[in-house]
Amino acid sequence: MHTNVNAISDSIEVVTHRIFASGKITRADETWLLHATRSATTLNHEEYNLVRQMQVRLQMGLLKVVD
Repeated sequence: MHTNVNAISDSIEVVTHRIFASGKITRADETWLLHATRSATTLNHEEYNLVRQMQVRLQMGLLKVVD
């Protein structure tokens, strides 16, 4: 199966911005992001920062995990 890296890149940005705006992350979002970051060959600087910001916000309790 061939993964379109550009589509994943665009989706990472869209999903993270939606999560940041709502302050909520679903388990499905979390699973998808984990899969997307592992299936992409490399993350660019911006993508890496978005994923890192999400991790920090989760650790600080700034994002609510919902099902």
